[in-house]
Amino acid sequence: MELFPPLVAGVLIILIGVLSVVSLVGVAYNWSVIISGREQFNKITELEKEVAVLKQEVKALKGRLYAEAAVAQAESAAKEAARELEQEAIRAEKQKEVWHDFLADYNNLAASMDVPKAQQACEAFIKTNALELLVCTDHAVQENGQAMPQFATADDVEQSTYWAWPVPEAFGAYIVVPNPLHPYDQQLHNEGGMKETFASNYEQGECRDIQVRLPAKFQKRNGQWKVIQPGVIRIK
Repeated sequence: MELFPPLVAGVLIILIGVLSVVSLVGVAYNWSVIISGREQFNKITELEKEVAVLKQEVKALKGRLYAEAAVAQAESAAKEAARELEQEAIRAEKQKEVWHDFLADYNNLAASMDVPKAQQACEAFIKTNALELLVCTDHAVQENGQAMPQFATADDVEQSTYWAWPVPEAFGAYIVVPNPLHPYDQQLHNEGGMKETFASNYEQGECRDIQVRLPAKFQKRNGQWKVIQPGVIRIK
């Protein structure tokens, strides 16, 4: 006994065939979508890896650039410091040309005060260098809250406690050193204007060896002497 007429059965067979083909097409499409999605996912993963590598390279490049900039800045600072040192050396050399030779000769003289005829040697030195002889007349004078000792011209080398050397081509400017004939003692230090005119290592007692490390700078104006810059001496 037949369930369907032959015509209906043929139609059903054809319909089933069509549905099978459609199902196969759907499955193939879904599979292709899945494969395509996986490929895209893999591509995205690869791109993320490449981006991470690029980030690291950019970071390393920035580090090198910063390091190079720091090196360049350090080199520039070093060159600037070298230029400053060179300029300072030039300024020091110019200053050296002003009073260096005088000070060297003075220190040699001061180191030989224990030899005979030391006073005659001092008098010759004074004459050769056209020095002016000074003595402190008042060490306690204050000006604008600062000690400003008063000085006057001394009559002779024995009376003087300071020698003033006129700076060439600088009217009224003088380089001042102590009279090495006089021993350095408490009275000279406290009352003779020495501690206001020179920084020193003096503590107590009487010292005869005087070396000037830096002369004092004086200004003479209208017969008045003024300490412009104290000097530095070492005694023993």
